[in-house]
Amino acid sequence: MKGKHILLAGLILAQLVYVNCFPWAVVGIATSALGTIINIIEKTKVWTVEIHNNGKHHAHMWCASKDDKIGGNDGIWVKPGDKIMWSFRRHRTTQFWCNMDWYGQRVGWDVFVNNWRDAPNPTKWSIRNDGVYDQWKNRKWRNLRS
Repeated sequence: MKGKHILLAGLILAQLVYVNCFPWAVVGIATSALGTIINIIEKTKVWTVEIHNNGKHHAHMWCASKDDKIGGNDGIWVKPGDKIMWSFRRHRTTQFWCNMDWYGQRVGWDVFVNNWRDAPNPTKWSIRNDGVYDQWKNRKWRNLRS
């Protein structure tokens, strides 16, 4: 039993000496571990997109990613005052886009791209009489005529 304790103490001492001689090793290990943890969290976190029709016309929408169609081939009609929303798990290549028929016009835009750093969760959009806006910075992405 005493031999096992001496061996354990020796291993701990060797680790301490290694860390003291090579502090960069601790930083490298910690950075790698942190990157792995962040990657796991990002892959398991549920993300939501919401598109609110705050305009005066119905919006006929087709939204999709490489792997998913929201509303199928027929799209979704969103009447004034309503919204559509969906959730998904982020991946490093996740991208959703929408095409919309609005009062005789067709417009399209990206509604979520994984590398957007300023987009909140949920990522909200507002269809207004004069355009399509993000709701986190109130930027106009597409012009509309009403």
